[in-house]
Amino acid sequence: MSLWSDLIGTTKSFFKIGLTGVRLKDSSGNLLIRNNADSADSQVTASKLNNSGDSLTINSDAVSTGADWKLNLARPSSGMTADVTVTFPTTGGTAGQVVTTDGSGNWSYTAVTTAQNVTVDTTTLAFNSSSPVTMFTLPANAVVHMVRAIVDTAFDSTPTMTVGKAGTTAKYMGSTDNDLTATAATAFDAHTNPAPIGSTEALIITYSAASASVGSARVEVHYSVPV
Repeated sequence: MSLWSDLIGTTKSFFKIGLTGVRLKDSSGNLLIRNNADSADSQVTASKLNNSGDSLTINSDAVSTGADWKLNLARPSSGMTADVTVTFPTTGGTAGQVVTTDGSGNWSYTAVTTAQNVTVDTTTLAFNSSSPVTMFTLPANAVVHMVRAIVDTAFDSTPTMTVGKAGTTAKYMGSTDNDLTATAATAFDAHTNPAPIGSTEALIITYSAASASVGSARVEVHYSVPV
């Protein structure tokens, strides 16, 4: 038979549901849902969790050592002016992608595009380098924002260098745009601003040692590929 009662509590520290069901247990005012034998936590299934607190704790029984730590998800402590809903992506994405939003809380995975970012390539020029010194291949449609020559160790004699490509060896830095005999930590910037072209360019340093017996410099090319 079925029995309904106006029971409002129990003097015990736990309450079982069914002969083999879960155990509702009090722990210093904290409700625990344990298995029948009180040897492990049990699962909870509900259509929606309404949490009046400001955070959720995952792995709450962590021992806080080794690789076993709590993970807390929390709302901002200040600054909110409206409810926020975050909708997660439908898949796990692929390696290297980043999470982006549509501005309405819908998250998705997007491939990282770095072509528009300014990239810096560096090439070392030593006093005994053989000319031309191979630098790198500039991508098609790239804009060279600046070429910087940094003297790490001052050269002796009267060496010269230019930066460009075969046939136009001073396209990005001329010989009068730098002085390799300057004191260490001196930098020379060149902004020749040629128009980008639709093909790649193999950049080179054209160098004349002029009997230099000491010296070292770094030559940086700052460039990007606009979209």
